Amino acid sequence: MQKYPVWTLRHHRDSDSGADGSSGPLVDVVLANRGLTADDIEDSPGVLQDPFTMKDMDRLTERIVKAVRCGERIVVFGDYDVDGVTSTAVFMDFLDRVGADVVSILPDRYRDGYGMKPAGVQRAVEAGARVIVTADNGISSFKAVETANAAGIDVLVTDHHEPHGRLPDASAVVNPNRPDCRYAFKGLAAVGVAFKAVQALSDSLIDASERRSYLNSLLDLVALGTVADIAPMLGENRLLTRRGMQILDRTQRPGLQALKAVAGADTRPVDTTAIGFFLGPRINSAGRLESADLALDLLRAPEAGQAARLAERLNGLNRRRRELELVGVKQAGEQVESLGLDKHRILVAKGESWHLGVVGLIAGRLAEQYGRPGIACSEVRGDGSFTGSARSGAGYNMAEAIFRCADLLTEYGGHADAGGFTGSLENFEAFKTRMEADAAERISDEDLRTRLELDATLRPEEISLETVAALSALSPFGSGNEAPLFMVQDCTVDRVTAVGKGAHLKMNLDTASSAGRADGAARWRPRICDAVWWGKGELAGRLRRGDRVDVACAIESNTWNGRTQVQLVLEDMRPAAG
Repeated sequence: MQKYPVWTLRHHRDSDSGADGSSGPLVDVVLANRGLTADDIEDSPGVLQDPFTMKDMDRLTERIVKAVRCGERIVVFGDYDVDGVTSTAVFMDFLDRVGADVVSILPDRYRDGYGMKPAGVQRAVEAGARVIVTADNGISSFKAVETANAAGIDVLVTDHHEPHGRLPDASAVVNPNRPDCRYAFKGLAAVGVAFKAVQALSDSLIDASERRSYLNSLLDLVALGTVADIAPMLGENRLLTRRGMQILDRTQRPGLQALKAVAGADTRPVDTTAIGFFLGPRINSAGRLESADLALDLLRAPEAGQAARLAERLNGLNRRRRELELVGVKQAGEQVESLGLDKHRILVAKGESWHLGVVGLIAGRLAEQYGRPGIACSEVRGDGSFTGSARSGAGYNMAEAIFRCADLLTEYGGHADAGGFTGSLENFEAFKTRMEADAAERISDEDLRTRLELDATLRPEEISLETVAALSALSPFGSGNEAPLFMVQDCTVDRVTAVGKGAHLKMNLDTASSAGRADGAARWRPRICDAVWWGKGELAGRLRRGDRVDVACAIESNTWNGRTQVQLVLEDMRPAAG
């Protein structure tokens, strides 16, 4: 039942921290635990950076403005994940609005793999491109840029991935993470970079009286991509995402209205959970299993009928994605056990037929289950190659590790937490061995002790909608400003069931402490609270009414049938002491 062997309380509360039941000090505890101050989560417009402080932004805007005014064909070359699709949608929305001659190209995960390649440039040539604008790729597209240059096409790179020691020879390379860029905030997702480019372009191409309202209208797309890509939820990202979620609540885009409906995310305010677990996976499913163009078409759908049909199609693809993921995760786990892969400090598993659309999900589940970095590879292409996806853990920088194996790979890229690559199948064993040796050198035994860090103990009287409201001032949550997690001690299981076709665990917990009960029946009264543990429905058969447990959880509000109640969202559970 217990997922994390060690629970660590970051703050031990006593009489100075809200013994009167006040939720105010709890906010101070959460901020202090993250090394943040109120200024760090300030959402004033002052946190927005001037887009022209981004290196090459002036060159990008000059070339696009010229193309728009001269009627030159622009091709936006995007990517197949949520960040790439929303980045493409932002550019396409803007360029359509200002009358540009523009089309988009999204790569196929199977046929093309990640990023722009010479074959992708050839598609742009055939589309009549004079300018290519990349979205969420391009920083490592050296050969593709050379091909475009030879064809007389100007390439304008917009990306956020770490450069590989050199930059492509493009007409402009707009990336806050290039070493010579003085843009102050380095954590933008690709859709954030696209938005900053549009912000810069709007000075020349949109009337000043319309500029602000138009830029605001794009923020629903910015929020989607930023949250789904797990970008740091600090600085500019906080403001763009917070405002974007407000716009997403009342979005005028038929596609997003339909997507919210099929995902069951249209009955409550949109938050990062709704994006990360309901909307984002459905957008991703298009590029994972079929064509990312389906997702782009949904985001740009002009009317409700088409939007509803596309949303249902994505919903079906998402169900299929879950099925493929479950099969792959089961097979990967069996491989780890049978081959003893867990003796290594990184797990490198390979399946013959794992769908390329789910290898990243398999890697993530391996990393989560075994508490160490996970890599899942597949030879499903059948062309003598293997393609893999990696998810980090234990503080291991995955991008740097993959770069150290570059001589064994034909394509690679990523960032500290995740990466992707392709190589010749004959090099797989050498790649696996080198990755295992690299991790053994850089990951200690202490790094592998999986810990769950909790902000503080939550008292029964603090389990309230008032506490939820107080903590919501710190949202939106994400990387760098993680959602607060608390321990609630000595709860009694009052009711337990599995929901969502058996997938999830649903409980009613009496959160009143045993100490409170010991005070006597006259003073004690139960405090029943809803609790849910996503993906843990199998535990319903192992728990009984009256079981006493400690839970590690987030605290949220949940609205159902017009009634809003507090709900604990579990991250872990263990038997209560005593």
